Amino acid sequence: MTTFIGDVHGWAERLDRVVDQAEGPLVFVGDLIDRGPSTPRVLDRVRGLCTAGRAQVILGNHEWQLVRALGRPGHDGDDDAFAVWAAGWGGDAVLKAYGVTTAEGLRRALGDTLDWLADLPWVLGGRVGDRRWIAVHAGLEDGPLRPQLEALEARWDWYGDDRPLPLFSKRHLHSTPRDLPRGTTLVSGHTPLPTPLVTDLRILCDTSGGLPGRSLTGVVWPEGRIIRG
Repeated sequence: MTTFIGDVHGWAERLDRVVDQAEGPLVFVGDLIDRGPSTPRVLDRVRGLCTAGRAQVILGNHEWQLVRALGRPGHDGDDDAFAVWAAGWGGDAVLKAYGVTTAEGLRRALGDTLDWLADLPWVLGGRVGDRRWIAVHAGLEDGPLRPQLEALEARWDWYGDDRPLPLFSKRHLHSTPRDLPRGTTLVSGHTPLPTPLVTDLRILCDTSGGLPGRSLTGVVWPEGRIIRG
């Protein structure tokens, strides 16, 4: 079994409840941060699960925006991107949770966790028995698979003002590459749904959007069992 976990968005108690019910390795589909009240606890918990070999994480558009705003080796931070993130992406909740108000203050508070976020892969894949999966935060287009995977594997070569569509586009909600190999399931989050979509070709597992009063969802795969926290 593998458990795919939707966008956590800074809600540590939801995360704990889903992890307690999960089976097998965990795959987080991005957007660990923003909106919820406890991003520091979420990042510590998920990073610890990764260090222990129990979990993997892909980059979400919220991590992309934060790293773009704060900078990373070879790329300067962007003050305008930081202001947009703080005011419009739920970043104000992250600043409050860390007790800081500025980009420099947040860099110091995050420490090497910022490097960890910057180095997250943009795509992951694996298998359970004879079934394979590919995870991308917002999904893929219906065009050929290989060029899309190669672009995602380049990661921060795709950096600048253009938002990478596989991390951002809601048009990918129901699309799959036309040459997706038989027995392969494409997994993503990004677009919150009232209930997860689970089919042989597609899993969409974001049900919270990081908003109050909603639940975090996991999908135990290939069984297809839905767990909520």
